[in-house]
Amino acid sequence: MKILHIIAMSPLSQNSGIPAVLKHLTDAQNKIDRVESIVLSIKGKVDEIDSPYFHYLGKEKIDHYLKRTKPDLAIIHCFFYGEYIQVVKSLIKYKIPFCNQPHGSFGRKAMKKSAIKKQIANHTVFLQQIKKAKAYIFTNVTEFNDSIYHTSKDIVIPNGVLSCIVNNSREKSKESLSEPVFYYLGRYDIHHKGLDYLFDAFDVLEAEKFAVQIKIFGTGDTKQLEYVNKRLSKLKIVNAKNCGPIYGDAKKKELEKCNILLLTSRYEGSPMTVLDGFSYGNPCIVTPGTNVSEEVLENNLGWKSELDAQQIAYTIIRAYEEYKQNGYEYYSRCKQYVIANYVWDDIALNSIELYKGIINR
Repeated sequence: MKILHIIAMSPLSQNSGIPAVLKHLTDAQNKIDRVESIVLSIKGKVDEIDSPYFHYLGKEKIDHYLKRTKPDLAIIHCFFYGEYIQVVKSLIKYKIPFCNQPHGSFGRKAMKKSAIKKQIANHTVFLQQIKKAKAYIFTNVTEFNDSIYHTSKDIVIPNGVLSCIVNNSREKSKESLSEPVFYYLGRYDIHHKGLDYLFDAFDVLEAEKFAVQIKIFGTGDTKQLEYVNKRLSKLKIVNAKNCGPIYGDAKKKELEKCNILLLTSRYEGSPMTVLDGFSYGNPCIVTPGTNVSEEVLENNLGWKSELDAQQIAYTIIRAYEEYKQNGYEYYSRCKQYVIANYVWDDIALNSIELYKGIINR
């Protein structure tokens, strides 16, 4: 079975969400007998990915590439890229079935951003991509339920983790468990990630004179960095610092030292930062827009807060106190849960069976 994942993002880095997901997924899928899984980048070069399964289209025409490789199924990742218009025409021309994997793009809140432009585009240039797709692939049930588009063959394939990271991460120290450190890890996209609400919550903690340590990991453009630094500079009692981006071994060491993830997004597909947190035994505080709040709540993997500064602040206080009492239980439960439900090799095996079902139907 030949699977062709198609992306139009640029630049590509193995440290960013969807490219990182596809790297791990194709690594696992290619371990399966009689499966060939490739990622075709039609815009960004793949030098930084360090994977034999990532190909760059370059100057080659998409028609020629499809005719030469003859995939059994194509999966278009994300959605609102003009480059996909010709891709879809070529897939239809060569009768190659394809699916859309929106990664949160079809959610109601995501669709409200630039709503008029998206509505016009979806009824014109992207109409074939919507109507001719064999199925949509979602990363969790919440994303599925929130999507404005569906087919009769839609499937759920979650993101995953590497078992070696979960098994080999250093155990939390007694000092760490008794004095938890909160952290945010992600892009400094103020609206998408709900950082305005999160920083408003820090102001509430400041007013309550609640001293707590918070590390902010990530990066953004000049305007976003100015916003983050300005908001954090006003805090005196709350020890919140912009620590910049972290990758590789530095990320591993930091997540081993930190304790509780903060993710207050307005909308998400399936946030990898939550699964990363669980891999290191870190529970999380999440809002409904993250698409994982019910899963976190039902499995006692952290705390849920509404997207409200006062509620986020009080949830941080509650999490701080509960973690001090039961930190090791949270640590153990998160690691056990992610190993049981989100290992890439298991997800890859299941994905192939689901793909076959789409093709055969």
